[in-house]
Order: sequence, then C-alpha cells, then structure tokens
Amino acid sequence: MHKSKQSRMYVLLCYFFNFIKKIIAPSFCVQCQHFLSANNFLCSSCIGSIMPVVTQELTITKKYLAKVYAVGHYKDPLRSLIMAKHSGNRLASKQQGQLLWERTDIRFADFDVIVPVPLHWTRHAKRWFNQAEVMAQYISAQSGKPVAHLLKRTKRTKLQAGLTKQERHKNIEDAFTLTKDAHNYKGKKILLIDDVMTTGTTLHACSRRLISLAPSQLCIGVVSRVV
Repeated sequence: MHKSKQSRMYVLLCYFFNFIKKIIAPSFCVQCQHFLSANNFLCSSCIGSIMPVVTQELTITKKYLAKVYAVGHYKDPLRSLIMAKHSGNRLASKQQGQLLWERTDIRFADFDVIVPVPLHWTRHAKRWFNQAEVMAQYISAQSGKPVAHLLKRTKRTKLQAGLTKQERHKNIEDAFTLTKDAHNYKGKKILLIDDVMTTGTTLHACSRRLISLAPSQLCIGVVSRVV
C-alpha cells in the first residue's frame, strides 16, 4: 500500500476509534462527575470556580528574576487535573495548556521559544508522555512560537511531593543539563513550562541551567502553584 494511503487509513482509524470510545466510555468531569459533551477533563462550571492568582517573580540570580504565570492555587479542581498524569491521561495535560494560555497573561508575554521541563526517560516510558511537553505544544500552536528541548534530565529523582525543602534541593541537585543544541538559542527570550510550582526548587534548577545561555528574558508558566 502506498505510504500516503497508509497515512489516510491511519487517520481514519484514529477518528473511528475515538468516536467509538466516546460512545462506550463518555467523558465525565473529574471534579463534579457531570457529563462532558466536549473532549475535556473539567467542565466549564468547575473551570469557572478556579480562583486566579497574581503573577509573581522567582529569583534565579541577582541578574535574573523570572515572572511566574499561574492559573490558580494548587487545590481542586486544578489539583485533580494535574494528578491525572499519574493515570496516563494526556488529555488532562492538554487542557492544562489551554487553561494556562486562556486564563493567564502568558498570551501577552514576550518569548521566542518554549521549553518544557523534561522527565527522566524511565518516567517518560512509564507515562508515555511528558505533561509539560503537551502543555508546551498547545501554547506553541496558539502562539506560533516553537517548542525547543533545551534541557535533559540526567538523574532519576524521587517525586518532590512529600519531601522537605532541604530534601527537594538535594533530590534535584545536578538533575538537569543542557542539550547539545541548546547553544543555538543563546540570547533568546525563553518561556519555561511545567504543571505545578510548590517550593520552586525544580523550576529554579532548570532556570539556573538556562541562564548559562544568557537569555534576554526568562519567564515561567505553570498551571498552578502553592501560595
């Protein structure tokens, strides 16, 4: 079979299976359990209940202060949306990207490139996707700015949740390096993406690596943060 015919057949099969899935396993809001007609994870009513938070700054060095854009506090319904990654729900991560774009000032931010916080390959293999990358891809589609994988996770760390601040710093120490192509982005305006910020340890560690590229600007987008 010709390659183009194979591609069309693959697309048709994907549409067919997605249609069947909606019929036999319709979507329900993770928070209120109401039926969802759209292919989402949270209903519009629960999204409307999210209380916004103001943009804050994360100190990286004396020279670099990164604005942190966040949709809301780290509590339900955003917490349920974020925790869905542990059950392999890619759709929830896409909706996080949508919320970050539509419900924060990130759409007005000035950036050249979008950098997702990377997962270690073992965690990526288990989950089959990186939630930060899915969010970054959504923002890329809306902004027209490219996603660039400038960071690599070289150490398999424990989950940060449940660790003390000191344990978080030790856990994430030397966990990130720049990729081989990162030097091509020297002086660029960088937007760093992750799903949640608690103490800011992970984002700080990533930012410390990125500032070696002397970015003209560095900002951060997360769907929720602890305040």
